[in-house]
Amino acid sequence: MIEVNNLTKIPVDEELLKRLGTQILAKEGIHGEVGVSVALVEEEEIRKLNKVYRGKDEPTDVLSFKEDFKFVAPPSQIKQLGELVICPSQITGKKYNEIGRIFVHGLLHLLGYTHQTEKEAEVMETKQENYLSLFFKKYGSA
Repeated sequence: MIEVNNLTKIPVDEELLKRLGTQILAKEGIHGEVGVSVALVEEEEIRKLNKVYRGKDEPTDVLSFKEDFKFVAPPSQIKQLGELVICPSQITGKKYNEIGRIFVHGLLHLLGYTHQTEKEAEVMETKQENYLSLFFKKYGSA
């Protein structure tokens, strides 16, 4: 389940993010009751979070906060994969495909992908582009 909370004045197609996220989770073998929370925030809010969690006193486009799965949730509860915080005003173009690109990037981080090394970056970028290509070929872009 993908939950989107837009705290900005920038309109974002929440259904697009939900469909995109649901498809990626399925393709990555994540099934069942797994949740991802997405918060769309203003530059000042993401700047504060970026300073606290990454030591960078500047706005960014996306932050990923992966949940700690050291606990076992009862079968009736949704296990949270994590939260994405996205700043739409930091995304060049602000088109669906650009917001989709940042969303996919953040979601891949929640799934454990990184870009610390050149090889990791190549794997992550390939997955990101493949998912975007498949999705936008199927649904089109705005």
